[in-house]
Amino acid sequence: MELVRVSRDVWGQEVLEGVSWDLLPVAFGIGAVVIVGHAIWRLVRRRARS
Repeated sequence: MELVRVSRDVWGQEVLEGVSWDLLPVAFGIGAVVIVGHAIWRLVRRRARS
């Protein structure tokens, strides 16, 4: 699996062209875990104060 795509410019230096689409499910999963974790944390904190 190629995570990033690089190429060479006119002067021979490596240039980053983009990130692989294979990482999209990983980013989506991490985002979902953060959102659900934050919702659970807020629910626990709200009940602890009451």
